[in-house]
Amino acid sequence: MSAALDRIVDRYVSTLLADHPVFATFLGVHDHDGELGEFSPAAQVEKNDHLKELLSELEALSLDDEPVEARIDAAALRASLRYSVFQHEVLRTHELKPIEYVGTALSGCNELILGDFAPLEDRARALLGRLEQIPAVLTAMRENIKQPPAVFATVGAEIARSGVGFISGVVPGIATEVPSLRTDLERVSAAAEEAFSGAADYLEELAERSRVSFHVGRENYEWIQREYHMLKMDSSELRELGRRMLGETREQMDDVAREIDPGKSVHETMDDLKNDHPRAGGLRQHYASEMARAREFVLKHDLVSVAEGEELEVIDTPVFLRKILPYAAYHPAGPFEKKQRGLFYVTPVDDSLSPEDQEKQLRGHSVHTIPIIALHEAYPGHHLQLVRANLGRRKVRKVLWNTVFIEGWALYCEEMMKDAGFYSSAKTRLGQLKETLWRAARVVVDVGLQLGEMTVEDAIEFMVSEVGLERINATAEVKRYASNPTQPSSYLVGKLAILSIRERYEARAGSAFNLKTFHDELLDVGSIQPALVEASLGFGEL
Repeated sequence: MSAALDRIVDRYVSTLLADHPVFATFLGVHDHDGELGEFSPAAQVEKNDHLKELLSELEALSLDDEPVEARIDAAALRASLRYSVFQHEVLRTHELKPIEYVGTALSGCNELILGDFAPLEDRARALLGRLEQIPAVLTAMRENIKQPPAVFATVGAEIARSGVGFISGVVPGIATEVPSLRTDLERVSAAAEEAFSGAADYLEELAERSRVSFHVGRENYEWIQREYHMLKMDSSELRELGRRMLGETREQMDDVAREIDPGKSVHETMDDLKNDHPRAGGLRQHYASEMARAREFVLKHDLVSVAEGEELEVIDTPVFLRKILPYAAYHPAGPFEKKQRGLFYVTPVDDSLSPEDQEKQLRGHSVHTIPIIALHEAYPGHHLQLVRANLGRRKVRKVLWNTVFIEGWALYCEEMMKDAGFYSSAKTRLGQLKETLWRAARVVVDVGLQLGEMTVEDAIEFMVSEVGLERINATAEVKRYASNPTQPSSYLVGKLAILSIRERYEARAGSAFNLKTFHDELLDVGSIQPALVEASLGFGEL
């Protein structure tokens, strides 16, 4: 690798660690575990300036004579830097998204509580430091955020409100186990709870009077698709892809539903499947069981290599994330952590809801779709793929993630595991098709929301009527889509990109094609844009 590029990569990683202490903890570097970072208006400008300086130096480099992998590193880093600057200067996320502040504050504490990288006393001392800084972070939020879109303010308020419960429910247990810090933890916890409560009040007030749109618009949406994700289709082509896949998937679902019960429509059959769900108290264990079954299947059928020493623990979704993660999610192991331990979040039923609403939540966890979610999040999906990326040799790719590849791989796995024989019944196959339908609907909703063609309520209604999501779960989903342009489309677009790469790889290999070899080579490239993965495997040019 070019010595100059190597120096820029080192500086980029150092900048991330210094400017974003919570991200540093996540990455597995623990020099800043007691800090949350600076978020004042001046600090936001300074962070952006750091990235612009690195981008300028990177773009000035001549890499024509460098090996292809070095040029891929540079292309991936350049895309990431440009996107970060774009978010600050064009999308102005620091002025519009309260979750950037309340989420960072809570995640910073959560990383220390759930981590096992150091003795509890050391992590508790770092937690003390972060709790003490929460009021300052939330004050900076008020300085930066004056007129956010209503949906952003509402989500931020919900997370801030849950932050009060998170601290009151978790920190006392830490104080009990580390009595030497009890008095200090109680003091800073009280101030942090008060700050979260005040932030929630502030954001609720902003939400009520907000007249600001959350839509990024066609030009900005297509910039992200083209310049960051390196995709060639425009928003109209993307929307048409989503609609086409909706139609094709519905036809497949009709065929499978007739196998299950010829006398019922697909909607009636899908509704019946929702009645087959675990009891509330057994939800997490059911996911854990299916996760273990998927891992065993991958190993038995030699589908892809599983890294030695990896671990995956199934736990309840942290309280502050439950409003935007209604089902399940994956929290990856830090790429610089010696221990590659991932966390599989399962969102429990909210026992504060009425029995009717609790049942609606449970209906989103059908036993016929849990196997698909388990393999998507765990094996051979996110956990397996991201651990392999963490173990890669190229430093910059350890800290770069592109959602088109990451989510595309996990959705690809849902179909690949069907082809390998993992699903044992037509009901599970129907559940898998329903998950595919959901991802196609996300494309339509993503484009519609960000181009201003759909309101939040329109999108919720679309997910309810077209996919059959329970409204309570659809609402949580759409709130997340609204603040993450292009991410909801990443699943389907990424899956199709990986299928295209596989088709060309298989044609080149001929009779020598081996699925496990393909998967291993694919994942060893890292979690970067599919176009760059293609180049690494010899199917595209930079």
